[in-house]
Parts: sequence; C-alpha cells; structure tokens
Amino acid sequence: MGERFVPLKLHLFDGPRDIVRPLGVIWTPTILFADRRLAVHYRSLNFLPPREFMTVLDIGEAEVALRWNQTQRAIDLLRGAWQADPDGALADEALYRLGIATFLLTHSDAAMYEVWDLLRERYPASIWSRRIP
Repeated sequence: MGERFVPLKLHLFDGPRDIVRPLGVIWTPTILFADRRLAVHYRSLNFLPPREFMTVLDIGEAEVALRWNQTQRAIDLLRGAWQADPDGALADEALYRLGIATFLLTHSDAAMYEVWDLLRERYPASIWSRRIP
C-alpha cells in the first residue's frame, strides 16, 4: 500500500481542522483519494472487508489518474479491479467507470458501449447499469 498511497490518519474532532474541514470529512473512517493539490476525486466511507477494500483502492487511484490525464493507467486499474473480483460488490462500479475511461481515451461511443453492454449483461439490476443513457 505504501508504494501507491500515502496513508494519513487524522483525529476527526481533535485533529487539524484546517485540513479536515476543507476535505469535507464528517465521518470516520473516510478514505479519500486526492491528488497532490489535495483535490478529492473519490471517497469511501466506513470499513470494508479486504476484498472490497482492494477494489476501492483501484477505483480511487483510477479516478485520480483520470483527472491527471493518465487515462491508460486508469483503464488498467479499473480493468484489473473488475477482473480480480468480477463477482464482488464493486465490480459493477469498476465496469461503469471503465466505460468512461475507455471513452476518454478513444472518443469512441462504440468502445464505451462495449464495456457498458457487458455491465448491463452481467449486472442488470445494478444502479450503475441504470446510469447508462
């Protein structure tokens, strides 16, 4: 984890409010995925089992990568997250975001919908499937 992330533990009520308040942290634990300017691009609230936590790490890192024009890196992370746990609780979200990243790289509706069609096929009742226009 230390190779990919900088873990930071702050006490929500007694900690440095000048850091906590701008980040919008109101619950603990909150896992934030921020860039070097402290702009938060993804957040996860509360504890998760290890399997889902690993997926959250990949999704969060991918969301930051997208904002820094590292689209291929984001695609690799999201595809890896889905392939590592296709039956997991966050697999549908990983595929949804993979569709977006694919479009951002290719500017191809067909490429994006290839991913999203898989999402709709595998997870038809998912809220992420319902977000597809």
